[in-house]
Amino acid sequence: MTVAEFEHFLEAYERDVFTFCKYLVNSANSHYTAQDLYQETVLAAFEMIERIDISNNPKSLLLSIAAGKWKNMRRKLFRRQAIAPELPLEDWTGQPGLQNPTEEAAQNADLQRAIHAALAQMKDKFRIPLILHYFDNCPTEEIAKICNIPVGTVKSRLHKGRALLKTALERNGFHE
Repeated sequence: MTVAEFEHFLEAYERDVFTFCKYLVNSANSHYTAQDLYQETVLAAFEMIERIDISNNPKSLLLSIAAGKWKNMRRKLFRRQAIAPELPLEDWTGQPGLQNPTEEAAQNADLQRAIHAALAQMKDKFRIPLILHYFDNCPTEEIAKICNIPVGTVKSRLHKGRALLKTALERNGFHE
């Protein structure tokens, strides 16, 4: 694959990969961390430019690289947090960022925050398949390739992940 082909390949999937990175990161400064993760993913893909086969589902390759890079970044983040914890800006200023949203928008925002918080608390083995399935609309076969696990394992992790998510939402006062 040439560099021009790689650029075209990257343009086709950059939005999906960046969105996946944002869902993986899911923290207060998620945009910047997601950008870092996306850049790491692109660099890793560029390093293996000769081995990329466009006919063999290249999107799953990029998502797989992103998932692996996220696991490495997360390990580093946990080590850094143990040494010097970071506080959200709200804790320093005492003011949350929202300003009088409508009731429905506030409820929707609360639900979204609760979902993201619940996802953030899950182990990666449940969180990554949920994100791929519900946010990136990946079929179970593609998730299996990305995570390098059997399709049956993907299905069981999706089932368990949904149950964990439902329990967490119910604990926060959100019911069906």
